[in-house]
Amino acid sequence: METYGALHDILKDMKGYICSEYYGNDIASETYVNGILHENLINLSFPDNYFDLVISADVLEHVNDPYKAHREIYRVLKVGGRHIFSAPFIQTDFLDVEYATIGENGNLIHLKEPSYHIDPLRPEGALVFRLFSLEMLIELRKIGFWVNLYHLYSPLHGIIGPNAIIFEAIK
Repeated sequence: METYGALHDILKDMKGYICSEYYGNDIASETYVNGILHENLINLSFPDNYFDLVISADVLEHVNDPYKAHREIYRVLKVGGRHIFSAPFIQTDFLDVEYATIGENGNLIHLKEPSYHIDPLRPEGALVFRLFSLEMLIELRKIGFWVNLYHLYSPLHGIIGPNAIIFEAIK
């Protein structure tokens, strides 16, 4: 879970709550940067079966190998544990859309015109590697998750539109 925002403000005083940010591949998970825990979703520092709940909000599209990140999250969740997350989801397509990848020699390869999302840690924004589709649901099932998809709609709270989706992946 990120270290700012309304949800963090609500959860931060709960017993057992851990939040982190991602500061780059050159920093090892479990390192503190300016007092904030750094964790890399594809190489988490936590032991197996550690968490009951993992929350990530609009993060996985910025991970070069999101299914490796999902496998890591699965590893650190207890049986019955849940990963609650949001991510851009193309409801009308079958295959994920890849925008960029990291080559074998570590170089960034753009497969489409680069796209960036607003990121308070990076003035240039966070690079989008992938937008998800039905393929994600299949890949999560292969990992071992049971997935529920919730379409949120609450005009009173400003939640409208076709892509207000939250995923619940259960180990």
